Amino acid sequence: MIRLSTIAALFALLLNSAFAAEDTGDYQPDTFAIAAEGTELTATISKLSGISPYFHLYDINGKLIEVLPNPHLDLEYGIGPAVATTLADKGATALVGGMVGPKMEDALNARNVRFIRRNGTVNDVVTELKSE
Repeated sequence: MIRLSTIAALFALLLNSAFAAEDTGDYQPDTFAIAAEGTELTATISKLSGISPYFHLYDINGKLIEVLPNPHLDLEYGIGPAVATTLADKGATALVGGMVGPKMEDALNARNVRFIRRNGTVNDVVTELKSE
């Protein structure tokens, strides 16, 4: 399980990168995507992020932006990279989930989306966002 200090350090990095991007005119608000098994706050974080049925999108203050059903579950292959592209297009700068495959990891890295390995519930992550 990721420690609170690790999450805090990631938030600090994201804030610093957001302000640096603002200077170049490319600023987008930080959005965290949480791979989840359901639509509720009590939903379990998905073990396999690419085939997660839902993604909860929150801002850096823990405010819900939207719950996005995974639009790529009907693909035979390439689900992970397609999900990475969708989340990046939604403005996600971090993805919280159980694990990602190597192709999804490459796609996330190419789009500057950090992956945070985590288990528990959506509420656990939101609580940490709000406490920072």
